[in-house]
Amino acid sequence: MGFRSGFTLVRFLTAAREMTSEDLVRHHIDAALAYTNSDRSKYQRGRPLVNHIEAASRAAAAMDDNALAERLAGCAEYAAGTIHLTLLETRWDPEARASHEKYMRLNLEVGLVRCAEILDEYLKDQPHASGHEMHQWLVHVTGAMGAWTIGEGRLPRVKLPRYSAEHLAWFRDIRLVLNEQPDSSDLTPEIAEQLANVPGAELVARAVQWHKRKGALDRLRAVVEDPASSEKEIHAELKQQAWIFGGRYVDELTRRRLTTFDELDIPLIRGDGSLHVVELKKANQRKLVTSTRSHCAVGSVVHDAVMQAANYLRSLDENRAAILADHGIECRRASATVLIGHPAFVEEAFRANEISAALRTYNTVLNRIEVMTYAELIDAAERSLALNDAEM
Repeated sequence: MGFRSGFTLVRFLTAAREMTSEDLVRHHIDAALAYTNSDRSKYQRGRPLVNHIEAASRAAAAMDDNALAERLAGCAEYAAGTIHLTLLETRWDPEARASHEKYMRLNLEVGLVRCAEILDEYLKDQPHASGHEMHQWLVHVTGAMGAWTIGEGRLPRVKLPRYSAEHLAWFRDIRLVLNEQPDSSDLTPEIAEQLANVPGAELVARAVQWHKRKGALDRLRAVVEDPASSEKEIHAELKQQAWIFGGRYVDELTRRRLTTFDELDIPLIRGDGSLHVVELKKANQRKLVTSTRSHCAVGSVVHDAVMQAANYLRSLDENRAAILADHGIECRRASATVLIGHPAFVEEAFRANEISAALRTYNTVLNRIEVMTYAELIDAAERSLALNDAEM
């Protein structure tokens, strides 16, 4: 996989440093942190980083701190490219571990429930079947999974063809469509009704949606926490993910140019049909906030981004009639969100809560525009995902 580094590794090393008071262990951890943070544009990676972490692990083992030694060894394996980030998080991040365990339990539960249900269907037709016959039928069904195909349509799906073989007779017309595009012409009312009647379909649908959203949020976090990420790369992870911005928004427009001169980053539609504009800026903003007379205040990059959003809103107001006639979109008094910056990249030593307080103060004097960091957006989306997780 090649050498690795990143925000998560720095977080793990910083936490490991707080777990020990041994000078030698801390010395090697400090050397690792200094190396990976030596390039401001990106996290430095390479063999020296691995060597520093391995030295810290050996020093911890020599002090009989086996738990810390094992944790640092895992960090070294990740830095060397031996293991994936997911495995590192699963080992040492309780929240990530709980999330993965939850998903595996859901998969197992769905499989066992479905197994019991198809056995019930089999017994309706073969009420006197023996345990051996039921086992043989399940073996045949399991073998038939190799015949599942993805299908030829635009949407991803898993489709089980109809066969005349007796061991597939009870599957009838089962077809699982695993895409949640609401405007799909392939997902007909008839198919939706069939899916709704499949036992356990609601649990499957919620699990699939939760897994897709969790994956989208993880990818967004990885891009945002990479100091070299561009606005284009962030936009690629946010597009068609209206749920991340909250329940007020029901869809994202595919058309980004509504006026002659302006191209909107992410145009969202509210529940009442009105327009909301999301303007994206880089997450790596060193001057996001500054010190002003002992207070934390937003920097000039925030003012510039807000003025850009304000000009978009003015242009939409001026062209409201034409946009409504040509595209059927209500943009009178449209609103906007400016996404900019992340506390991890701020140059001065401001805490995350100080940055949030400065933005809240700034937002109170704005009209129709709200400024928030990517960290705040991701935190809100995680809380929404955790709520859905608890309800499953």
